[in-house]
Amino acid sequence: MLKHTTKIRVRYGETDQMGIVNNAVYPSYFEVGRTEMFRDLGVPYSKIEEEGIMLPLSELHVKYHHPAVYDEEITIETYIEDFPTSRIRFKYNIYNESQKLLVSGETVLAFLNAETRRPTRIPKYLADLIGPYF
Repeated sequence: MLKHTTKIRVRYGETDQMGIVNNAVYPSYFEVGRTEMFRDLGVPYSKIEEEGIMLPLSELHVKYHHPAVYDEEITIETYIEDFPTSRIRFKYNIYNESQKLLVSGETVLAFLNAETRRPTRIPKYLADLIGPYF
């Protein structure tokens, strides 16, 4: 299993009048988690795209446990539990500063050839990079 942690601070524009994060914002937090995971592995999304691979979202699941609030630092834990083939599944847990679980969820992204827009397998360089975690 590959696990990554990143922290961000809740911004004012992500909240409602009561200072609570809008439920539509959490998928963006998931995106931060997975893009920072790849960046820390040395493969930012831009490199993947330069190699002719696109990663469209095909599934999104979110479970809300407790609200995040304005100006608190949240921790996004991102996991890949299974070695990817033509799809990659990410799981997420988001915690507040007190380590209370706020949100859990998962996303599935497909590897697509940018030219043909058809599914393809995980690129070898990426498979070689994350393979040791499984």
